[in-house]
Amino acid sequence: MEVKHQIRCFESDVLVCEDGRSFTISIQARTNPLGFGRALGTFGKLERALDAAEQFCLAYRIAREHGYYLKEDEFVRYGRRPIAVNWVLERRFSEQEWNDLIARRAKADAG
Repeated sequence: MEVKHQIRCFESDVLVCEDGRSFTISIQARTNPLGFGRALGTFGKLERALDAAEQFCLAYRIAREHGYYLKEDEFVRYGRRPIAVNWVLERRFSEQEWNDLIARRAKADAG
């Protein structure tokens, strides 16, 4: 596996790695930088993997601002429905759209 791109994302790095056939996005703790971290998704094209990595970091930042944390393959918060990482990787939302989504989910979960 060859690292093609690396993004610092809080206390972790999001990596885009190539294995010759596909591009995998993974998250790796900065405190334990051995290996290639935990896989989040796989893509056939580098451009799509890079876009998904950026999208993940944007969504992760916004989710954290709203009290969510990453657990396995979901953003979770007590009393709220989890948000699947795979679903996040498929989206190309703007910062405002992510904020609106989380606000709508909070309203739906409260009512």
